[in-house]
Amino acid sequence: MPPVFTAPLALKRRVGLLFALQFFAQGVFLPFFAIFLSDKGMGDAEIGIILATPMAIRIVSGPIVAAIADMLGRRSAAISIICAISGVIFAGFLFADGFVQILTVMIAMAITNAAIIPLSDAYAMDTVRAGQGDYGRMRLWGSVSFMIATLAGGAVLEATSSTLVPVTVSVSLLACSLMALMLPELARETPLEADGGIAAAPRLRDIGFLVVLLAAALVQGSHAAYYGFGSLYWRGLGIGETLIGFFWVIGVVVEVVLFLLASKLGMRLPPLAMIALGAVAGVVRWSLFTVVHDPVAVLAVQSLHGFTFGATHLGLVGFIASRIPARRAATAQGLGGTFVGLVTASGTLVSGPLYSIDPAYAFWAMAACCALSLALLALIALRFAGRKTQGEV
Repeated sequence: MPPVFTAPLALKRRVGLLFALQFFAQGVFLPFFAIFLSDKGMGDAEIGIILATPMAIRIVSGPIVAAIADMLGRRSAAISIICAISGVIFAGFLFADGFVQILTVMIAMAITNAAIIPLSDAYAMDTVRAGQGDYGRMRLWGSVSFMIATLAGGAVLEATSSTLVPVTVSVSLLACSLMALMLPELARETPLEADGGIAAAPRLRDIGFLVVLLAAALVQGSHAAYYGFGSLYWRGLGIGETLIGFFWVIGVVVEVVLFLLASKLGMRLPPLAMIALGAVAGVVRWSLFTVVHDPVAVLAVQSLHGFTFGATHLGLVGFIASRIPARRAATAQGLGGTFVGLVTASGTLVSGPLYSIDPAYAFWAMAACCALSLALLALIALRFAGRKTQGEV
């Protein structure tokens, strides 16, 4: 099916713009939405609950919406509709007052928003299979956009009001909806029965597959304390929003380099090794987070974000692509999002009370998540090694 609006740009560039618009919103939301909530009068525990809500809701809504899009074969249309609805709802934060109203808007937004990233990743992998793009090079534009949004957002917020946060996120999501209308519905290689769609269901329930998803989710979810309280922690040390923006961006710079080198790394490091690399970086990063205060040292620790997020994300996407047929890609990505949502929601809820006692406790808990991920990956590596020894596929 042709796109609703024709576009002269190559498909890979349109997908890159799609990621750019999505992550521009993320680049404003993740570092500064907690500050917006704090300025609205929310306490640490209330902020934890509000930020955990979309992560908990995505556990259910993400895979359901992604699976429906898989069955209908209308991924770009689904992305457009979901982004439009989410953008309109997000504007509701401008009018919400008090914990109950803010939480209500967050619940409504989260129901629709959860499937955006899984569907976009699945569409990007369709583009790769069609020979029209490289995943890492398309996805890196999301990281570049995140950096721009975070740096600009920090500088602007110092001079204006945190009310700008929901406005920017809302506009970015609406623009993302328009961009999705310019994407064609890519045909899959073969019918559902022929490309393994029916056989994919047992694979999605395979214990080894699920454990790898959990291991990756533990690393991704270990960002919960950082996303929820990182900016508040630095602001509590007397650091301004502009420098906080630089702290967020340095890790994304490493992430961009990683995405640029993704194809070469993919030939040298298997997906499980990429996830393990992210887990090791996580243990180091979160253990040191509240120990280092010098800006140069903070920037060095923050550079590990390129691995805690970037390497883990590439490993997870690569693992799913190698194990699940194309027709079930969005469903599998949604299932991965469910695991990430479960861990991140739990981590955010736990981080609030721990942060109130001592910020270090919250980040040490995140380091423990990464250590557990390494243990699970070691068990899976032994399991796979046993299968090869026995001649199993």
